[in-house]
Amino acid sequence: MRKRTSKLLVAALLTIILTGFGNFQNPVIHVSATQLSFASQPYSLSPEVMPAPDYKTDLPADHSMYDYLVYLVNDVDAFWSPIMIGAGHADPFTNYSFPAPGEPVNTNCAFEGDLENPAQAFYCGFDDQIVVTQEMARQIWEGTYKTNSDPSSDYSAGDFSVAFIVAHEYAHNLQTELGWLPIYEDEEPLATSRSLELNADCLAGVWANSVYHRGLLETADIEEAMRTLADIGQDSSVPNPTHGTPQERTDAFMLGYNNGSASSCDPYLFNPY
Repeated sequence: MRKRTSKLLVAALLTIILTGFGNFQNPVIHVSATQLSFASQPYSLSPEVMPAPDYKTDLPADHSMYDYLVYLVNDVDAFWSPIMIGAGHADPFTNYSFPAPGEPVNTNCAFEGDLENPAQAFYCGFDDQIVVTQEMARQIWEGTYKTNSDPSSDYSAGDFSVAFIVAHEYAHNLQTELGWLPIYEDEEPLATSRSLELNADCLAGVWANSVYHRGLLETADIEEAMRTLADIGQDSSVPNPTHGTPQERTDAFMLGYNNGSASSCDPYLFNPY
C-alpha cells in the first residue's frame, strides 16, 4: 500500500525466513508501454545477469528479531546488487529501520494514523528507507496479521513469511532506483499502485527462487509465503483493488519464483492493473 500526506506520495505501506537461515524461536515482525516512447520508458532489469550469491552468514543461536531482519535485508541486497550492476544500473542502496516494541517509527513519510503503530511494514521513497517493525514481523510470523475477510489459507505462516515482507519492500527500492517511483514531491509514479505492488510481489518471488537454488529453502517455506499473501491481499469484494487480491498477489509471487527472472515481472509495470 502507498501512503500520502497532503502532497507526498509514499511507496508501499504493506497492508501485507527462511528455516534454512537459522532457527529463531519465540520471535519477539498507469502507464501502458504503448503510452510511452522507448526512450522515455523507465529502465527494466533486462538483460539479466543472474548470479549465484553465497551470502550464508549464520546467525547466532541467541539472535534477536532485529538481527534476523538485518540478515534478511542484507541477503536480498546481496542478490539484487550484481543483477542491477550487470544490467548497467547503479548498485542499489537503501536505509532500513526495524523498531522494537515501544520505539517510534521515524520516517519522512507521513501516515494516516499513528506513526507509533506497533505493526507496520513499508518503504518510504522520500528517505529511501525500508521500515518493518519487530511487532509486524512477529504477527506475520505467527499468522495473526490479516487484512481481508477471505477464508484463511490452509498453510501455516512462519519465518519465510517475514522474509517475503523484507524482499517485497526491497523491491519497492528497486522500483525507485529504476525510475518507476518518485523521489521528489512534485513527481508521480509511472505505474498504478496495483501494478507496483504486484511487480514487487513478483520480484520477491525471483529472490525466493535464488534461495531455492542456494539450497536454503524447505518445502514449507513457499507455503508460508503463500499464507502471508493470502492474509494480506486486498479483499476480493473490493472493486478495482489497489494492491491485488490474495489470488493475484500469490500468482505474482509464484510467477517470479517459477521463472527466477526479473524480466518475467515486467508485464505488471508495462500493462495497467
